[in-house]
Amino acid sequence: MIRLIANAIILLFVVWTASVSIAAFLDITIYFPWVVSSIEEIPLHRLQAIRVSIFLTFSHYGVLHLIGLNRAYFPIDFLNQYLFYLCLSAGIIMYINNITVLQEYVVLAVFILLWLGCVFVSRPLNRGYFKK
Repeated sequence: MIRLIANAIILLFVVWTASVSIAAFLDITIYFPWVVSSIEEIPLHRLQAIRVSIFLTFSHYGVLHLIGLNRAYFPIDFLNQYLFYLCLSAGIIMYINNITVLQEYVVLAVFILLWLGCVFVSRPLNRGYFKK
């Protein structure tokens, strides 16, 4: 049941990201949760968090490649890593910039829950704990 709920949340996130991407092609800027604005109105700390999380994700997979830990990764593995680095960088950047707006921390909490849901969903089902 929890896996179904987590998958439903991921589906909502996929629909949201796809619609925001399509809107961007139509010159409409939307940022989380559903704020339509011009590109200049997006809070700088959010842009910094996205930028840093992309760099950290690239660094993560680059280091794995360089030390020879290559393997086939599933899309959910990339999503797990990106969301982890997004939450980490957003938290650090919000702390450094002394962000005190409660709504920003609610947005961070939503992404932490999304990341935890992805981690949960990506784990294999282990139903045979006591089987030989």
